[in-house]
Amino acid sequence: MKFVHLAYQIKNEEERYETIYFGNTSMCQHVYWCCWLRKRGGGGNKLERAASVSNSNLKEDSSVIAVGKTTVSYKEYKTYYYFMKNQYESILGTDIWKYNKAVKDKSVGQEAIESVLRQIIQVKVIGKEAAIEKVQLETDEKEEADYRAKTVFDSISAKDKQTQGIELKVLSKIFEENKLAQKMYNVQMGKLKIDYAANTLSAAKVELIYQAANAKNKETVKNTMSQILSEVTSSQNSFYTVAKNKTQADAIEYVIGNQDSRTNLAKAVVSLKKNQTSALIEEKDGFYIAHCIQTNSAALQQQYRNQLVSEKQTESFQKTYKIWSDKFDVKVSKALLAAN
Repeated sequence: MKFVHLAYQIKNEEERYETIYFGNTSMCQHVYWCCWLRKRGGGGNKLERAASVSNSNLKEDSSVIAVGKTTVSYKEYKTYYYFMKNQYESILGTDIWKYNKAVKDKSVGQEAIESVLRQIIQVKVIGKEAAIEKVQLETDEKEEADYRAKTVFDSISAKDKQTQGIELKVLSKIFEENKLAQKMYNVQMGKLKIDYAANTLSAAKVELIYQAANAKNKETVKNTMSQILSEVTSSQNSFYTVAKNKTQADAIEYVIGNQDSRTNLAKAVVSLKKNQTSALIEEKDGFYIAHCIQTNSAALQQQYRNQLVSEKQTESFQKTYKIWSDKFDVKVSKALLAAN
C-alpha cells in the first residue's frame, strides 16, 4: 500500500544506492545516510542529541528510533514495516524474504528493513526542520491526510489490525508527517530558480553500453569495450540484447543531451542518426557505446528539459537535506535490529 508522498534515493556508507518509494511522486533525492548509531553533526550546527531507545524486551510503546529528541515507538515502526512488507509480497511473493543478494550476502528482507529505517528517519528529520521553519499543515491538508489514512485503515483486514497492532491514530500520524514532508519539499523547490528553454536544448534517446574505467585499468577496459563494439556491429542480436549482458549502468535506455557534463558522450549522441551506433566514446568515468533510437525533436527536447529540472531539484534537495540531518543525532534500538 502506497501511503506516503516522497521518494528519496539514499547513498549509505557502503557506497550502495537504494530507492525508497513514498508514493506516486517521482522525486528520487540523493540523501546521505549516516550510520544508525553514530553521532552526527557538522556545518557549525549545534547537534541535538538523540533520546534513549530501548535495547531489550521491546513492547508496543518502546522507543526504537530516536532522531534528536523525537522518538519512534515500536508500534509506529511495525506499521511502516507492515505496508512495506505487503508491497514486496504482493509483487514477489513471501519467499522473496529468504533470497540473498549477491552484494554483501544480505537478504531482501534485511535490505527492506534498512529501507524502512531510512524512510522513518528521513520523515522525522524533515518534520523537525519544518517545526524550526514554522511550516505546518493547513486544516484542509491535515483533513486530506487523515481521510487517506482512514481509507487505508478500513481496507486492512481485522486479523491484520489485531496481529500487527495497527491503529488509526498511528496511521493518521504517519500520513500527516509524510504530507508535511512533501510540503517541505515543495517549499524548497519553490525557492529554486531553474531556467532551461526547451528550444535551446538538443537531445537523443539512446541505448547505452557503459563500463567504468580508471587510470589503472583504462587500457584493459578500452580493449574490452572495443571487442563489445565489434560484437555489436557484427552480431545478429539487437543492441539492447548485447547491452543487457555487457553494460555496468543501472539502465540501458537514456535521454542524453547537450547539457550533459559528459561532453564527449553528449556530442557523439546528439549527432547520431536513428538506428546508428556510435564509435567507442571515452569519458572521464569510463567508456560508452551508444545506439540511437530517437533523434532530436520538440517532444524530446521537452522531455530532456524536464529531466534536467528534476536533476537540479535532486541536487538542491540533497544539499538541503544534508544540512538538516546534520543537526540531529540518530539512534536505532539494537534489540530492533537483532529482532529482524
